[in-house]
Amino acid sequence: MIRLFITLAITTIGCLTGYGQQTVKSISNYIETAKANSPLLKDYRNQLQIGQAELQQLKAMYTRSRLELNGDYLFVPVLVREGGKTFFRWNEQDAVDYYGYDLGESSGHLHVGATWTQPLLGYSSYKVAQEQSRINMEIVRNNIRMEENQLERAVTEQYLLCLLDQTQMAFADSIDSLLKRQTDMVRRLAKDGLTKQSDLCLLVVEREANADMRLSSLQSYHTHLMELNLLCGIDDTTDVVLTDAGLYLRLPLDNGSLFTEQFRLDSLNTVALLRSFNLQYRPRLNLFVDGGIQTGSFSQWHRHFGWSAGMTFTWTLFDGKQKHWKERQAELQQQSIRIYRDHAEYQRSMRLRQCLSELDNYDRRRKVMAEQLAGYERVLSDYAREIEAGQVSVLDYLTVLRNKIQTERDVMLMRTNRQLVIAAYNYWNH
Repeated sequence: MIRLFITLAITTIGCLTGYGQQTVKSISNYIETAKANSPLLKDYRNQLQIGQAELQQLKAMYTRSRLELNGDYLFVPVLVREGGKTFFRWNEQDAVDYYGYDLGESSGHLHVGATWTQPLLGYSSYKVAQEQSRINMEIVRNNIRMEENQLERAVTEQYLLCLLDQTQMAFADSIDSLLKRQTDMVRRLAKDGLTKQSDLCLLVVEREANADMRLSSLQSYHTHLMELNLLCGIDDTTDVVLTDAGLYLRLPLDNGSLFTEQFRLDSLNTVALLRSFNLQYRPRLNLFVDGGIQTGSFSQWHRHFGWSAGMTFTWTLFDGKQKHWKERQAELQQQSIRIYRDHAEYQRSMRLRQCLSELDNYDRRRKVMAEQLAGYERVLSDYAREIEAGQVSVLDYLTVLRNKIQTERDVMLMRTNRQLVIAAYNYWNH
């Protein structure tokens, strides 16, 4: 097992040297790029700024004065009879014999002016709105952390697939070096008549099969890398060299998790919404001052400039039990939130224990496979000496080598799966 990783490490270093100027990237590069390019994260950050602007708007609505320009102009046209003739008048004030609306009930008027209004009891309402806005922004921040956690897991899983393909390419290169040495040795033995020409042909065919396996890994690597670039928003189609992910288990959290935090915030938001609804039952007192023109006689409108001031008071005393039913809705919503929170915590706990159990199984398998590979190494070493002495055929050597190669591929796959389980554990341990 140790020899396998030493061989792969040496081969990977050789590949890095051979690639020359090819770019080398780590998993942190991709995670940070994915977070920077995520449209959802950008949307959430914009929502935080929107929340700040909304808070300022609510402060102005509940505590700041308001100045409005207003006006209306009403004319009442009638048909007037005077001296045996009928006239059309747009806005008659004193007609006696006429056809149209009763001028005693509806007469034309002009009103143009400005009104200044100042809320006097709005600060307490603003504090409630401020608290609700704060909770909404906390929900958005938690959504950002949730999305970053989800994005980190998705990028890590895709990165590990690319890393597996890259490791398999390096492994194929190491196998090719081994087969090349054996081919050169058998070629010398065949020249001296110490082995059959068919043994040399078998080794050549085996090298070709190994080369095809490397091409398959290269194709898979390119496909997985393009998916990784697409996930991270990277506009690039060239292959790069990836460093080891180096994942490790995060320590358990002591201050709750993201998955339960969202339910706590939802509960607080339900309470805040109920408080916001109850604002309509508080007394509302406004001071107003208006001034301008108000007249029903258009001929002397310039004499009717004026102003007035006053206060408006509103207090809802009965609403048909709407408040009661709103409180009942909030209570039921809190029950649903608790149910979902408990279920989410149960699932999270089960997934964490499942990951730890799988990691334990992988560690036991790793020990068994390490012993198996050590046994293959001993047999192949003996076979190599016996081939050189003409005591065993290349076919027997290749049979054991194929079994060893398959076992080493299983080890690489198991190592990747173990890293995927660690990524899943870290995701649920947030």
